Amino acid sequence: MMKLSATSRSYLKGCHIICTCAWVGAGVCMFLLNFVARPNNSHDLYVVMAALKLIDDWVIIPAAAGSLLTGLLLSWLTPWGFFKWHWVTVKWVLTIIMTLFGMFYLSPWLHEMADITVANPHGVLQDETFLTNRWLLSLSGGPMFLSMFFLVFLSVIKPWSGRNRRRTLSRPAPLGEAPEQRPNALGERRRSLGQAVDLSEALPPCRQQGCEQIQLGGDHRRIP
Repeated sequence: MMKLSATSRSYLKGCHIICTCAWVGAGVCMFLLNFVARPNNSHDLYVVMAALKLIDDWVIIPAAAGSLLTGLLLSWLTPWGFFKWHWVTVKWVLTIIMTLFGMFYLSPWLHEMADITVANPHGVLQDETFLTNRWLLSLSGGPMFLSMFFLVFLSVIKPWSGRNRRRTLSRPAPLGEAPEQRPNALGERRRSLGQAVDLSEALPPCRQQGCEQIQLGGDHRRIP
């Protein structure tokens, strides 16, 4: 299977991070507009719904598709794989669920609310479909918001060990055999230095008269 080079992998990872940041940032904006904004009249409500629809069409959908596509390429063309690591598998399952739920539920609810606001601006707050969709968006906004942040922290922390990783354990010594001891280099050096060195053979005998006889370490030497 073809694998990406280190440079290509960095570019692809950068695109994946940009798409994910755009997806999360747009999700935060929609969450705040949906829960914080309290329009007092039909005109303000139309502005809020138009902003939500604009963010969904031009940021949420392209960013989610880009994040899914770049994540697919990263898993396919890099050693990460799809099922080699537990956190990658969890991230894939959660990303697919969020993308499908947003595609088939959140986006249609939002577009229907925007259409009702345009078609009936004065009676929109009394429309049963509008109120139902608004309640469904408010109910699902919190879990989607938390899931986005969970995906971000999952990518950074990378918890759980991989399924195919092998742990090498040290084998104990067989019964009846002592474990191998490492040589004590310091002790050997001390013992070698503690031994008396006989220099009688290394030094030539003194042939001159008047040599003094001294004692070094228990050995007699003749030093001129």
